[in-house]
Amino acid sequence: MNYSLSIRLCTDGFSFLVSSIGSGQSLLQESLRCGSEETMSDALMRGLQLPRISGRHYERVILYSTLPSTRVPLDEFRREDMLALYRLTFSGTQYRPEDMCFQVLPSLEVVEIFPLQAPIVQALKQQYPSALIQGLYGSMLCHIAEMQQGSVLPVSFHAVVLDGGVLIASLRHGKLYYANVFRATGNPNILYFILYVWKALALDAWHDLCILYSADQELYHDACQYLANVELRELDL
Repeated sequence: MNYSLSIRLCTDGFSFLVSSIGSGQSLLQESLRCGSEETMSDALMRGLQLPRISGRHYERVILYSTLPSTRVPLDEFRREDMLALYRLTFSGTQYRPEDMCFQVLPSLEVVEIFPLQAPIVQALKQQYPSALIQGLYGSMLCHIAEMQQGSVLPVSFHAVVLDGGVLIASLRHGKLYYANVFRATGNPNILYFILYVWKALALDAWHDLCILYSADQELYHDACQYLANVELRELDL
């Protein structure tokens, strides 16, 4: 059996997901918090050395960063400007140039810029030299864009429920028009941001489509009270 290992970097640790590449079936889920006297890179190494994780050969290893990210048009991206561009959105950050990563989102013609401390990258590469490093939100946007290929709708609105927030994006004629992550807990707060962005983008509550991902039935029914066309889908990474 061929396996894949997906690692998500969170604010206080990591989550690990082992899956079968052939079937996509999840075989193991593990969460690991960083100790009070432990660096994030040490915590990652500790997780990778757990027998239930290290005891398999992986065809694919991906680390997804859930840290705040920003996006710039592909034709305006310069690698040497990553930190300066990031600070335009997140002023006062303490990251160094060597901590900045980027991911090209070719179908959307944008580049996502996100931080990842160099020791974390080194710890991952030490164990898995061919591991990929991607921003979680950019990967979600790419997945959404791929699912929208062939759509006849000129405008699409997407809301992905996250752990502690919601990613909201809008595509126009297949191109990224808007994307942002809002920190929110509970369906009422998530719905507030959905409706806030919907109104800010001047979308039509009777005709335009709102697609919810990884939402529960309560949020779906609440959204249907305000928007006429709501679909519920899953977004698997």
